[in-house]
Amino acid sequence: MFDMSDKMLEQADLPEEGIEIEKKTFDEEDDLPFDNDSLDLIVSSLNLHWVNNLPKLFKESARVLKKDCPIIGAMFAGDTLFELRVSLQLAELERKGGLTPRISPFTTPQDIGGLLTSNGFTLLTLDFDEIQISYPSIFELMYDLKGMGESNCSWKRKFNLSPDTLMAAQSIYQEMYGNDDGSIPATYQILYFIAWKPHESQAKPAKRGSANVSFKELPKVLEQKTNEKKTES
Repeated sequence: MFDMSDKMLEQADLPEEGIEIEKKTFDEEDDLPFDNDSLDLIVSSLNLHWVNNLPKLFKESARVLKKDCPIIGAMFAGDTLFELRVSLQLAELERKGGLTPRISPFTTPQDIGGLLTSNGFTLLTLDFDEIQISYPSIFELMYDLKGMGESNCSWKRKFNLSPDTLMAAQSIYQEMYGNDDGSIPATYQILYFIAWKPHESQAKPAKRGSANVSFKELPKVLEQKTNEKKTES
């Protein structure tokens, strides 16, 4: 079990009894401490958005996985926390005349798909889930994010946020996105993916131009197959 944070490793629940677990801190800038073609599976759960060098991490994952073995992951992506991002930006523009990054950047599904493919993975599958959680106000939301260890990680951020800017952000948030019951929604977009290290036994796409049926004829072909099944029965 690897993580970049000692405290996160300490709090991580262990699986059922009988499975040996070794916890280690991991710097994503380093090479994975495993031999080539030595792992059956790599699983990552909601921490890849903290990785600065995703191309290297995926390249290392492809190196240490055995052939025909997958990497499975879930990560925050897309427009996660876009309501909070926009509200803070507009509030700072209004009160300070400029803005600074307040929300960590998130990647897109297209980027992850491209990175996995360019690092040799195949049979890629992506899925996307959007979850909205309601909070009484922006203050409870930011308190919750801090408790999750999901504060802003941008290097060029400012470390202070004035009370008047924060109050303005709360008003903007409520006005632009507020729910009918007075609460505010926070959107979390989660990207799920699975990709496999290539193996000669895996299914491969047919050669370009090898099809012998046009898409225009597809309804007729399906109808013919249906009639054949009815005749056989």
